[in-house]
Amino acid sequence: MLVKVVNLAHLDRVAPGQPSVITYNADENRHMLAVNEAVGFVPIGYEGVWKKELR
Repeated sequence: MLVKVVNLAHLDRVAPGQPSVITYNADENRHMLAVNEAVGFVPIGYEGVWKKELR
C-alpha cells in the first residue's frame, strides 16, 4: 500500500490534475483489491479470460 500511495503522490507532483489512474488486478488477488479499495480506487469494469487445453 505504501508503494502505491507514494507513487500516486509522485504522479500528483509531476503531473497534477490527472483525471484518473487505472490499475488492474486479478479477482483472486484479494489482498491487492483491498489495498486499491482502501486507497480509493473503484471498479469500472471486469474482464474474463477463458482457456481451453487441447489434448
